[in-house]
Amino acid sequence: MSGKTAVSLPELMRFADGRPVEKAEQWAERRKEILALFENCMYGKMPDVTRESVSYAIATGAEAQMREMKITVSRGEKETSFTVRVTLPEKPAAGMPCYIEYCPFSWFGKPLTSPNMKIAAGRGYAAIQYDPVTVASDNDLHEGAYFELYPYSEDRERQDGVLLAWAWGASRILDALEAGAGKELGIDPGMCMVAGVSRYGKSAAVAGAYDERFRVTIPSCSGAGGIAVYRTNNHGKTYDLSSLGGPEAWENDSINEPFENLTGGEGYWFCRNFRQTKRAEDLPVDQHMLCALAAGKGRHLIVITGITSEGWNNTEGQCLAYIASQPVWDLLGAGDQNNMIIHLDGHAILPSDMEQILDYCDVHLLGKSRDEIKSDLSAMKGQLFLKHNRDRLDPAFGLFEEEEKH
Repeated sequence: MSGKTAVSLPELMRFADGRPVEKAEQWAERRKEILALFENCMYGKMPDVTRESVSYAIATGAEAQMREMKITVSRGEKETSFTVRVTLPEKPAAGMPCYIEYCPFSWFGKPLTSPNMKIAAGRGYAAIQYDPVTVASDNDLHEGAYFELYPYSEDRERQDGVLLAWAWGASRILDALEAGAGKELGIDPGMCMVAGVSRYGKSAAVAGAYDERFRVTIPSCSGAGGIAVYRTNNHGKTYDLSSLGGPEAWENDSINEPFENLTGGEGYWFCRNFRQTKRAEDLPVDQHMLCALAAGKGRHLIVITGITSEGWNNTEGQCLAYIASQPVWDLLGAGDQNNMIIHLDGHAILPSDMEQILDYCDVHLLGKSRDEIKSDLSAMKGQLFLKHNRDRLDPAFGLFEEEEKH
């Protein structure tokens, strides 16, 4: 490591009153504190969903293995709905895990099933394609199913960001599965993954943080506002990418996304308090804490990112968030359930990533032996940075490596 001063991150393993978090049973209390901070200063507060009623209707889809599921959410006299596409294996079976991915329907046209849905279905998993813009428009108009139930107003309590609204929609998919759709489709609602890329990766991370029912949280290429630590910047740094088949010296000549972009033109993704924040250093949280909210005895995190395609998204900052959340996973006895896949190029969840994800879930959700899968699951630990570029990382990495030794 260099002689530079390590970036200072907000305390993860210490309560607001200064007490250390030392036992697994203390985490639930600390988790509530951290979630409240994200609600207040970044994403907004999830509404009281106990006042909602969720129903569904399943119809035949446009392709042989596809079903269309219309999800209707009622709250008092208000009602709204949105539709997701379900792709089933050729031979569906009861109790299947389900891969849910944020994926606008307009991206693929025909065929209507996205490539990742087909990969999952081909491996015996159900797959749900979730179009988030039907739940909340990707702009500052605050339109869509969520805002029909919870109107946004500068003069009212509800000033939620679009990332939260999209996460609300992902959770309503789980509600529909639990309400009976899972039984009809052969899906086990208790074995659901949630994934997304870019802005949708940000919201997938939010979904996994706010809703502990998601077994596996998979944010891909999510950058600032997602998994990347705000307080770091890897613009101008050079890395050895030979372990991924890339050059021995690759410089990130792209700037990282500026904080003012997030509070400015992209501010509608976040709550009002975040948009009024001047500097990232003024936040009482950073994104290692978001990773920690995905932790649990039976829960899993798989951070995914490219490197040569992701200069804007601060790949090193994403790795720091991943490794800095590790103390929580260790505390909960789930140390091996925190993961990071780094591929050379591609702003996406690549087919190769999908194979690793599904191999991992075959083992951790379906109980298969590691001898039955092709992937080396030990390679899902951010090795590009933690093994092959240790000498050029922010000194903060060393702090968490020291914790692991003790």
